[in-house]
Amino acid sequence: MSLGFYLTSCQDLTELNKNPNNPVEVSSNFIMTYVLTNTGKIVFDLGKDGSKIGSAMQYMQAGTNEGAAVINQYDWTQESWNAYYDALRNNQIIYENGVRDNNRFFQAVALTMKSYLFGLLTDLYGDIPYTEALQAKDALFFPKYDDQASVYKGILTDLKEADALLSSLDAKDAISASADVLFKGESGKWRKFVNSLRLRYSMRLSEKKSEMSALGIDIEAEFKAASGLAFTSNSDDATILFLGTAKDNAAPGGPLNSSNPNFKLKPGKPFIDKLSALGDPRMQRFFQPVQRKWDTGVETETTVTVTNIFGENYDIILVPADAASADTSLYVGLPIGLPITQAVSYNKGNDNAAYHNERNPYISFLHQRYRENSDPYVNMNLMTYAEVEFLLAEAAQRGGGFGISDAETHFKEGIKAAMNKVGVSAAASFDFDSYYAQPAVSYAQAANKLERIMEQKWIASWFDIQSWFDWRRTGYPALQAGEVAQYGDALPIRYIYPAPNLDPKYLVNYDAAVAKLEATTHIPSGQSKDHHYAKMWVLQGTGKPW
Repeated sequence: MSLGFYLTSCQDLTELNKNPNNPVEVSSNFIMTYVLTNTGKIVFDLGKDGSKIGSAMQYMQAGTNEGAAVINQYDWTQESWNAYYDALRNNQIIYENGVRDNNRFFQAVALTMKSYLFGLLTDLYGDIPYTEALQAKDALFFPKYDDQASVYKGILTDLKEADALLSSLDAKDAISASADVLFKGESGKWRKFVNSLRLRYSMRLSEKKSEMSALGIDIEAEFKAASGLAFTSNSDDATILFLGTAKDNAAPGGPLNSSNPNFKLKPGKPFIDKLSALGDPRMQRFFQPVQRKWDTGVETETTVTVTNIFGENYDIILVPADAASADTSLYVGLPIGLPITQAVSYNKGNDNAAYHNERNPYISFLHQRYRENSDPYVNMNLMTYAEVEFLLAEAAQRGGGFGISDAETHFKEGIKAAMNKVGVSAAASFDFDSYYAQPAVSYAQAANKLERIMEQKWIASWFDIQSWFDWRRTGYPALQAGEVAQYGDALPIRYIYPAPNLDPKYLVNYDAAVAKLEATTHIPSGQSKDHHYAKMWVLQGTGKPW
């Protein structure tokens, strides 16, 4: 896979009449493959093991000093957005070619991916270069940062146009099934994806309905219009598979991309504890049991074989323990924000043996699938049917003009879809109805129904990023920072802009964007508002998440 299609060229030196400075036209199908796969990698990297968002949502923690300040202490610094804008520049070529060729399918795909990528950027950073971005060929090198409300308006407007285009295709409007790594050229699935994204961004703005109405966008009407056209099953998911045949198409944790298996990342204790309390079988898809388990029922070290619900076998050493010595669970997570000296030795109790810092056997590891080049349950998920069902459940719970009823049915279907996404249906011994009937799962038995929806969506978002965006706007699940959190007892809420270009023409736009951020008490006096504890527009005035 080659990079930067908008810059590359190739020449036949025997054709001397051709201008050697003119790039040869590249097929939109080829560019589309590039845009889709690289967008998938961007999304996967945002949520993968060791990511900032994964640590903020307490899916994982670092058990050694490597990267621990970022993961356990939320010591976030700048993140480059070059990959986003590279994909957007290539995507713009798809759109321009689609207009030139009057191919509405390519136009719709390009508008969808434009919305997706700009949506990620504004979700992460706040105000971003938008209307003046992608215009370097017209000598616009220092684009302004559009305010976040205008970006969201543009996203919803473009998605609505993409839906209209996809609803009126004819025979000449076609894309290559082999190049379309998302939906194999099926326009109906693209249309479902477009409308699912409309649901995502309408709900993202649910606390900003009046401000968006002033811009001509009726958030509830947008949601209602899209709700009947979105994903209807897991087969609709916007998912790209890791093939695992070469470095470029393999999962990041496998040997093709990572010479040393990653054992430094440990499951976060709040996530493990929640799954354990619910008897949730997804824990066995995500994690491995401890290698050495404290046990009050043995007097000498005893090796036993444990078989999980999916038929996977693990040899576990049972270690004699008194009732108060340590965590005797089969699956053990690392508490949030421990000092490194404590994290390295957590749960070792009175075992004085020396173990490699990354391989403390008394804490669970991530499942082996996250150290493989490919796995059926490790994919690049741009959006899922489960997310759609949770969005519909939330809309029904909120009421108003969203036009959705029966929150419990959608909630229940969201849990089922998320479980089936990771193959829980393959476990014959698991009974979903018994799982759902638990007071800690059942929608009807929940005292706080929005919290219940968000908690299950958090579980479903393992290795994904939507739970962070949901937590920011709802405050659920009610996660607490650890003792070494660098900026107090709160979780981060935005990405810091890339290090600013020092050209004065750039700085004036950057400074204007930073000025619109809202400082919070978690930002130390004298530090810039370009901080991961500053509130962007979508959070300002909402009182959320803290």
